[in-house]
Amino acid sequence: MNFSELVSSLAAVNFKAFALAARRPNQVRGYVGYCLKRYEELVGKGLRTGAPGDPAEDETITLPAFHPGGGMSFTELAVLARIVKTRKPRTVFEMGSYDGLTTALFLLNAPEGAQVYSLDLPPKPEGESSSLDSDKNLIDSRKLGEIPRALGLSNYTQVLCDSMTFDPTPYAESIEFGLVDAAHDVEHARNDTIKMVKMLAPNGILFWHDYGGKGAMRPLAEYIESIGRQCQLRRIPETSFAWGFAKHLRTAKL
Repeated sequence: MNFSELVSSLAAVNFKAFALAARRPNQVRGYVGYCLKRYEELVGKGLRTGAPGDPAEDETITLPAFHPGGGMSFTELAVLARIVKTRKPRTVFEMGSYDGLTTALFLLNAPEGAQVYSLDLPPKPEGESSSLDSDKNLIDSRKLGEIPRALGLSNYTQVLCDSMTFDPTPYAESIEFGLVDAAHDVEHARNDTIKMVKMLAPNGILFWHDYGGKGAMRPLAEYIESIGRQCQLRRIPETSFAWGFAKHLRTAKL
């Protein structure tokens, strides 16, 4: 635990945190982070809350039953599926594939015939892709396309490229739903955000995952909030999602 994480943790220390530390010390960081994030939502710190519409009453969503842990929670997956069902994007682009859980979610909930693109590093990337140890651990443990393969889903395009060298030009103004969930250091987050905004269609929407994190993840939240001071961004309560419309993001200095 680095100094910034320690300072953040002290703000959420209570009897329950000590009790958890005694019984399950490896769970304390996640518990403290959740408490701090939820507190900020309740007191109105950071981005304001709001969702981009609600699904029709007769809409249903489909979630992969298999969840290997890490990444998005089932709650976040359900929220993401509902938004995809509501907005019905014909083109989806995500930065950060990992094992393909969200890729499968897009394929299962986007309209029939939708084009889904998922970008991640090649199987054996050269050099460091992030300054965060957590990202490096994810790179080492990922199993590209595992979940779509298990579900027999192959109707998507796997883009193997470092997002720092990725050229968004062929996708310019064509993506109706974008997700930034690759490396979480600010350098990569800014790069991925700028490129995704270039790719968004006029009616497009962009989501970031892991907003609201503390310690080493706090700079990511600060970057997203810096955009939110220039244009309308929102967070989804009790999740790590932040989002904004293309028409607003194009007015901001990213």
